[in-house]
Amino acid sequence: MFRRATYSDAAVMAKIYNQAMKPSVFAISQSTPDTYSGRAAWLSAHQNPYPAFVYEDKNGEVLGWCSLSRLSIRPEYADVAETSRYIDENYRGKGLGRSMASHLVETAYSLGFRLLVSNVFERNLPSLRSIVGYERVVVLREGALVHGEWQNYVYLWKKLR
Repeated sequence: MFRRATYSDAAVMAKIYNQAMKPSVFAISQSTPDTYSGRAAWLSAHQNPYPAFVYEDKNGEVLGWCSLSRLSIRPEYADVAETSRYIDENYRGKGLGRSMASHLVETAYSLGFRLLVSNVFERNLPSLRSIVGYERVVVLREGALVHGEWQNYVYLWKKLR
């Protein structure tokens, strides 16, 4: 079940985000661990029209989180949002990433966004496969140094209106 993320979720959100830094994952370029206070500050900026959500199982355990974020501070991009999705390592490969992507599309559409953008490391094939209905538009070659290797970023977009 999806629900809006709250400050009480910041610790588990940071834990899940930090799992994406592991050497074999190639999901983020950040090299310093996220913290409760860092994620709580991030959450304060993720109010409508840029919400963050957690996905809980029937026992209330957070299995992952996703968000819509501002693409740019420039006003001409106000109707474009960037999507992010992070899943606890124990629940990856079970279709949750695809559910999150769909939830973000529905939310963005209801909030009046025109376009969604997502970026994924090219070697993160599970994440690329879970973003159904997006079009690959740009590859930024050697865009980030991760675990001592240059990685390509794939930018994808989805037109909503």
